[in-house]
Amino acid sequence: MGLNKHPFGRYQIIDRELCRREWIKTNELVKIISDELSLNVSARTINEDINAMKNDSVLGYFAPIEVDTRNKAYYYTDKDYTIKAFGLKEGDINALKFYSRVLDHYREYEVFKDFSGAIEKVLDAVKIRTGMDSYERAGIIVQTEQTPKLTGGEAIPQIVQALNESKQIQFDYTKYDGSTDTKLVQLEPYLLKEDRHRWYVLGRYKNYPHPTTTYALDRMSNIIILEKRFTPIHYDFEEYFRYSFGITVTEDAPLEVILSFTPLQGMYIKSLPIHRTQQILEDNETELRIAVTVRPSYEFYEKIMGYGDSVHVISPESVISTLRDKITSISDKYFE
Repeated sequence: MGLNKHPFGRYQIIDRELCRREWIKTNELVKIISDELSLNVSARTINEDINAMKNDSVLGYFAPIEVDTRNKAYYYTDKDYTIKAFGLKEGDINALKFYSRVLDHYREYEVFKDFSGAIEKVLDAVKIRTGMDSYERAGIIVQTEQTPKLTGGEAIPQIVQALNESKQIQFDYTKYDGSTDTKLVQLEPYLLKEDRHRWYVLGRYKNYPHPTTTYALDRMSNIIILEKRFTPIHYDFEEYFRYSFGITVTEDAPLEVILSFTPLQGMYIKSLPIHRTQQILEDNETELRIAVTVRPSYEFYEKIMGYGDSVHVISPESVISTLRDKITSISDKYFE
């Protein structure tokens, strides 16, 4: 990576060293910056950086750096000065230590391509301002969930552009039904939605009255933006997904489902509700009983079954019956 992409990283290191030393020589700065940023910098580069810190009106540092002629080194004439006053405070750094790991994970996605420079600055800032020897060391104290990079993410910029310009998109779509047949779709896109690490676009297909047709980006190919514009429909997607569990919204009316969890599992359910409609009905030494109002879907039953024997569905009978069938089907695979 070119030196021009790391000037702020070099400024931070120069400032740090000038703050904690009486003076420092150029060759020492060359070694420190080379080690910490893994760059082959020259004495000329360091001298140019110091000149920029002193005189560049765009940077606005106007750092009080002078030359100690006896030691042939640089020093701050004002020992209370630091360029940190122009940037992030120490409290901000703690937050960045977490978010930098998230940024680093997504930096290769096409949608973040235009922000790669900003991401680089954040990662450099976390590395340098925390005094770590290498960015890899940051991963030891902060580890985020690692999810696979799914196909389809490269289509997000096109769809966002179409959304902003109210233009139709066209693409080939393949369903996960064992068939290799594709369907040509022309869609008025209205919403991008992420669910369980997958991206979906919702929109109006043909002349359907409501923009609620859903397509998964990882099953779309040959996407193009058409010149044909459309008049956006004002649609309340918050209300549309209010009783959903995941991306699926069934035609069924919402049901109030009563669930009883073990006390231990109940601690987790209270700290991280399973649905936005969750209400606590009972909370004692024997159970946590809650109510959620949902349109039961595949994602809902998958979630409930994932709790195993830590949950008991109290009502309604229709949900209990469906769960019973699913459990029987699973049992038949292992018991004769």
